[in-house]
Amino acid sequence: MKNKIRLGVNVDHVATLRQVRGGKTTYPDILEMVLASVKAGADQITIHLREDRRHIQLQDLKLLSEKCPVDLNLEMAVTQKMVQLANKYKPEWCCFVPEKRQELTTEGGLDVIKNKKNIQKAIQKLQARGVEISLFIAPDLNQVKAAFEVGADAIELHTGHWVLYQGARKLKEWDRLKKAATRAYHLGLRVHAGHGLDYTHAKKITQLPFLKEVNIGHFLVCESLKSGLQSSVKKMVQVLK
Repeated sequence: MKNKIRLGVNVDHVATLRQVRGGKTTYPDILEMVLASVKAGADQITIHLREDRRHIQLQDLKLLSEKCPVDLNLEMAVTQKMVQLANKYKPEWCCFVPEKRQELTTEGGLDVIKNKKNIQKAIQKLQARGVEISLFIAPDLNQVKAAFEVGADAIELHTGHWVLYQGARKLKEWDRLKKAATRAYHLGLRVHAGHGLDYTHAKKITQLPFLKEVNIGHFLVCESLKSGLQSSVKKMVQVLK
């Protein structure tokens, strides 16, 4: 029997709607949306506390570190301040991601090779607190190897380009994803994936070798405008089966 693929629901864009009027509204209630996602079958809640605080706020991290009924996965830049916050609030997982202030969303994978020393130091500090670490990377074999060398527990493969590509480019990117996943597994790393996944691509991603987890946010929040978040998450859980 095929192993169940864990679904992490990213609620960043619930916070985006709350913050879009300068953070002056209390709605939508992020904990209410988290509980609806969990009720629908989410295995994990993912949040990205960005430096520019465009959506998730520090009080959201504090609240969910206390009230989230499933694993909390904190996406974070590898900075001293973020490591301190992760060390304080101790989510079950931290996913290190690249971050640029002007980007609309995370545009690419973390360059582990270029930042080995800094990443390894952050990993060791948080793992000592019992936090597991994943690294959000492009499907590049050298980056997978570097993730292993710095002591990560998992990699999260960036699926955003694969989602957008068409024809031969899409097939080539899928091949890269498969090779990266296979290499990670044989190095003892858990294989996660995420970025841009909708129902169609989520169904296809279940065919990725050794996949243990996906993290999906923007699509589910958009879909919830039609059918409600609980319904959208429930459908995604079924797709991943």
